Amino acid sequence: MKTLTTLIFICSLFVTRCVGKSIWKKTYVEMKSNMADGITVRVHCKSKQDDLGFHDVTTRRSWSFSFTPNFFGNTLFFFVAFHGPVNFIFDIYDQNRDEMQCSTCIGKISPDGPCLLDKMTRGFTKCSPWNPPSQMGRKPLT
Repeated sequence: MKTLTTLIFICSLFVTRCVGKSIWKKTYVEMKSNMADGITVRVHCKSKQDDLGFHDVTTRRSWSFSFTPNFFGNTLFFFVAFHGPVNFIFDIYDQNRDEMQCSTCIGKISPDGPCLLDKMTRGFTKCSPWNPPSQMGRKPLT
């Protein structure tokens, strides 16, 4: 039994090392507002396990949070952004998409839609248009 436990432990360390992630490493997410002066966007951020609540993000301000992605690789945080009577939904962090790209993930809210910072180009090039108000399914950033 002791040999089996040791073997499982060594294999799990090897797998963790091979995929380049630590099961204890925190990820930081920051959402910046790039809306016109005086416009406040209310965001509600949540995952399947955590509801981070409502936050008002004003022009050139940001809101951030941190978490530890789960071992199984399926951590997903999404934002509902409220501006006036319209709600828009988008994935701010998708572990399958973002884990190897960033440990500090930065997004922005702009009039054209949400964008994520691409570390390779150093620009906000991973963008999606806002969802139509009638389409309340999550909109992944591509």
